Amino acid sequence: MNYRQFADTNLKVSEICLGPMRFSAKSPSDDEKSQAGKRALERALERGVNFIHSSYEYGTRWAVGEVLKNHPRRGELHHIIKVPVPDSDDNGKFDSTKFRLRIEEALRDLHTDCIDVLQHLQRARPNTDDLRIPNIPAVEEPMMEIFEQLKEEGKVGYLTTFPYSPEFAREAIKTKAFKGMVAYYNPIEMDMAEFFPLMEQQNQGFFCIRPFMSGLLTDKRVDRNGLEKDDRYNDPLWEAAYDRLALLNAQLGSEINSWTDFAIKFSLCHPIVTSLIVGLNTEEQVDGVLDAADGNYPDLKTFEKVLSIYRENGQVKSN
Repeated sequence: MNYRQFADTNLKVSEICLGPMRFSAKSPSDDEKSQAGKRALERALERGVNFIHSSYEYGTRWAVGEVLKNHPRRGELHHIIKVPVPDSDDNGKFDSTKFRLRIEEALRDLHTDCIDVLQHLQRARPNTDDLRIPNIPAVEEPMMEIFEQLKEEGKVGYLTTFPYSPEFAREAIKTKAFKGMVAYYNPIEMDMAEFFPLMEQQNQGFFCIRPFMSGLLTDKRVDRNGLEKDDRYNDPLWEAAYDRLALLNAQLGSEINSWTDFAIKFSLCHPIVTSLIVGLNTEEQVDGVLDAADGNYPDLKTFEKVLSIYRENGQVKSN
């Protein structure tokens, strides 16, 4: 397992961060899915993964806790959690008590003393930039106050933003409140790559979510003609993504033996990317992703080629 330093901090984490979003039942259960998910986590830890992403919203943290409670490596692990404050129904108001609650419950459920990275989400209803961006200044001051308190208590490490949109990302970076960003990033969704140079100048880091674009960028689904009729990727909403994939194949196809492997390798080729947050539900999935994260990644010429295709053809809306 390879490890990377988060920006200029002393936090060093595995290139793959296990995401348990769907790896178990939503409440304690002995069903096969949950058992398989826990085995996947065990396997990831065995192979050197030291970074875990979780959220109270997923309902799967109980399974993570069961594995970690008495695990011999528990004290070596690092955690990143979602902190949606203000949430959709908070009318834009930042609640310091709720912010602290999300940290305290994670510390308890994950059997750890510190949450190393907070993935802050600023939501509204409707969750549009028209409501969220003007509210950034009102959220920033009280958020930083409670964050600094928690940091002094040794309960948190670093604050990052999950911006949802490039427009919000631009404004969030301007605040300099965040040590980095957590966002969708893969060969099709390159929206946030435009901020990499500025983030590097400001010593900020990046955590990638959904390098497979929800499964589209896998060998199982890249050929749309081979999909079952009821496969969700036949929905017209995915047309733009498959059009972009066709462009990438035309430019890079001869270099790619496996899109599953390439999606992982590409997302790790830029040095600003610290770790990929990947949903892994079975031991087989763990092994496949960790085998791809072998340190043999495309050079930045490939990154620039993919970025130029994005610039020439525009943003693909996330589904």
